[in-house]
Parts: sequence; structure tokens; C-alpha cells
Amino acid sequence: MKKLTYLNYLKIIGVLIVLASLVLAAWILYLIFDLPTSYRAENWNIAWIGFDIAMLICLATTAWAILNRRQVAIPGAMVSATFLMIDSWFDAITSQAGLDFKLALASALLVEIPSAIFLFGFGRRAMRQSLINAHRRAGIEVGTVSLFKTKLMIFED
Repeated sequence: MKKLTYLNYLKIIGVLIVLASLVLAAWILYLIFDLPTSYRAENWNIAWIGFDIAMLICLATTAWAILNRRQVAIPGAMVSATFLMIDSWFDAITSQAGLDFKLALASALLVEIPSAIFLFGFGRRAMRQSLINAHRRAGIEVGTVSLFKTKLMIFED
């Protein structure tokens, strides 16, 4: 029996993500044609409060990590930014017409989306700088800092 190497593990994960993406694409097509435009949901308050608590924990953890110069700040910033984008989308889409919608839109455009853009930018810059610093400390010439071109360094070739 062949030993599972990191490279094989990476290939398996990649294939599973491709399959999950295909299933999601099919699900989206189904929803486009079958989902009603309105639906009365139970536990609406619990869903939103739970989401906001998770976003708060993520933002607080990210702030702690940045202030304490920890690497977890990078994924924390990316996840926090994603939370903010999702929150702004659902706040605007599910709000009532009138003042409720105007407030949701203002919050999205003036606070949540700019904060998300800032956090995505921070995460990208911090990841790139971490790559540069790691290469320098290892005595390796920095060929590229493009996150699309740089190979995952946790996997051996």
C-alpha cells in the first residue's frame, strides 16, 4: 500500500474542493429555478445573533492577534472581512423597503464594505511580507511574492 505523501494529500484536497464546487454550482442552479422570493423563517433572531456573535469573536481575535503580532492575524483578517461582506449583503437584501433598507445600505457602504476591503488588504500585505521575511531568514532569494505563483511551502515536492 502506497504511503500518503503531502503532495498526494494536496491533490486529494484539490479534487474534493473541485467536486464540492461542482455540487454547489448545481445547487445554485436548482435554487435559481425553485427558491421562493419570500419565506417565513423560524429562529430568525437566533440566526442573526449567532452570526453576529461569531463575527464579534473573529474580529476580537483578529484585533488581539494584530496587537500581539501573531500570524493568526492573517487568516483572522480574511475571515473577519468575509463575515463583514456577508453581513452587509444579507442586511441589505433582507431589509424592509424604506428606512430599514437605507440604514442597511449606509452601514454596508460606509462601514462594513470599507472595513472588509481594509482587512482583505491587510491580510494580503501581511502574507506577502511574511513570505519575504521567511525567504530572507532562510537565505533564499525572493523570486516572487505573488500569492498565485508562490507554491505552498508546507508540501514537499
